Amino acid sequence: MSERSHYFSYSAAASAFGGILTDPAPLTVPTQAMASLSPSGGYGTATVENFGVENVLSVARGTTTVQGDTKQTEITVTLEGITVRNRLTVDRIILHLVAQTPLGADEASISPLGSSIDGLRVDGKDIPLNCSTEIFARYPGWAALEQAYTAGALQGMIIAPGSLGAMCSASRLDGCVSREGSVKATIYPLAGESSGWPIKNGGLRVKDFGTLYFGEYRISKFSRRLTMLRVELGCDMGGSFGFGDGSGNGQWEPPD
Repeated sequence: MSERSHYFSYSAAASAFGGILTDPAPLTVPTQAMASLSPSGGYGTATVENFGVENVLSVARGTTTVQGDTKQTEITVTLEGITVRNRLTVDRIILHLVAQTPLGADEASISPLGSSIDGLRVDGKDIPLNCSTEIFARYPGWAALEQAYTAGALQGMIIAPGSLGAMCSASRLDGCVSREGSVKATIYPLAGESSGWPIKNGGLRVKDFGTLYFGEYRISKFSRRLTMLRVELGCDMGGSFGFGDGSGNGQWEPPD
């Protein structure tokens, strides 16, 4: 039997949560429920239950699934029952990325539709979030995304390179590309956010707690990376936690 003239090399990796504390004492929280896909595709899953660090973090359940077949690459992360420092609580986080790259395509078609943060509260107060996954699903490829940006359909969603959260003001999407060759966006634009907490560096600043970053979306022509929630602790405790992170797609071999 002769070898195939082309084959797809899959790339997908995801995790439920993990992070570090820097103050008052260093502590590493091992990344939980990690799963990665073989270059040949297939399926992988991992689950964590009832994880906790006393007075810092607790998660009731987290499940990660990655799979690749002849049609697409798919990543799903589900978290339930999140509590951080007894002030931030989240009922559920879902990350969902579906990627397709036909042979010979100049770019991947990748959608985050189905990703969501539900039941997020600070000190028991609901924090309403405006999710924009439908817009990114409407423009799943780089060329369509560039046209949407030029037409003004992505206002408040594309972040300027070299900044933590300033909106990109370039006339074309190419002007928003970082030195690493990707565009940073958010699926949760905070313009008009009504919780009362101030917006600093693209995140929601909570007094005597830290800053919350939602739906950080890194875009390149052939891949995406999505982090659903990042918590940067401040005040009497320093550190960072990420919840619901996934990246991937893959490429054809030979690439041309």
